Amino acid sequence: MREDQFWLLVSCKLSGEATADELAALDRFLRDHPEMAARLDPLSEWWSHPNSSSPALKKGALQRHLRRLNKSDDHPSRTPRRRRLFLFAAGIAASIAAVFLFINQWPQKKATPPVAQNSVSTKPGSKSKIQLPDGSQVWLNSDSRITYSESFRGAGREVHLCGEAYFDVVKDRNHPFIIHTSTIDVLVLGTALNVRSYSNEKNTEAVLIHGSVQVSLRNNPDKKIILRPNDKLVVQNGSKVSLAGAGRTAPKEPDTARIISLGKAHFKEKDSVATEVLWVKNKLAFDQESLEAVALKMERWFNVKVTITEPALQHTEYSGVFEDETLPQVMEALRMTGNFHYTIRRREVMIRP
Repeated sequence: MREDQFWLLVSCKLSGEATADELAALDRFLRDHPEMAARLDPLSEWWSHPNSSSPALKKGALQRHLRRLNKSDDHPSRTPRRRRLFLFAAGIAASIAAVFLFINQWPQKKATPPVAQNSVSTKPGSKSKIQLPDGSQVWLNSDSRITYSESFRGAGREVHLCGEAYFDVVKDRNHPFIIHTSTIDVLVLGTALNVRSYSNEKNTEAVLIHGSVQVSLRNNPDKKIILRPNDKLVVQNGSKVSLAGAGRTAPKEPDTARIISLGKAHFKEKDSVATEVLWVKNKLAFDQESLEAVALKMERWFNVKVTITEPALQHTEYSGVFEDETLPQVMEALRMTGNFHYTIRRREVMIRP
């Protein structure tokens, strides 16, 4: 394809008069000649740009070349459409110079430089402890991830959590510490707390150990809840909001409702640490939790897949604290408490009636 034919096809496309065959031919040519595509892209953008920096120049260049070509081109074989498009193509070609002359004067969107992100994650069956740039310490539970920007020491200290983490935050009133999850945002000045927010669990939990925090809902930022030491906030994933205080039953809502339960952290008789954060001490704890929830915890703790074959078994609740026990030992203790059987094959656990 000659260059004049190329610009003729371009004129057909820009004028909106190109046939399907002409568009296909142009696409084939551009695939085979990427250097022409590089010339066409800025021209197409400039031609259609509503705020072109020099519309008078563009129009003038076209008219001048139309007049010149009109005097020199009286070829009888061209149909009115092809002749009109040929002249239009000539005007486009003449405008290329204007494009490159004024391209630096176009309104340019200043690209926002990307903010570098630091991310730390743990695999199922593993945990990690990290120290943030401000000195705050974070313990990551199994199958969890925390992300923060390299500008962490700037005006605001913000982290994004997916999974479970225990935070011991350095106090700095001028630089609030904010923990973002998919359900809640936690504003911290200086405190220790545990936040649990796994994507495959029904609830998001925040347990305050000491200090004071303010929690807001992602889908209702105006609703703010202040937690005091040993307060436990449980937020059910959903869309609407209703509140159930400690010791009270939440009002009945549609299945899509988001239930907020404000209660207290739980302590076992022999432990001075809340059950919700015993995992930091390498203890696997269940506190009146359904077998369905227990199975999720064990999957992360032991890096296994747990399947419950009978739905009726999922709702039975279990409590217990295990330290250094193996998977078979934990399963046997649960079996003695509950009414089920189990098999362990490699990294799969099957629970059945």
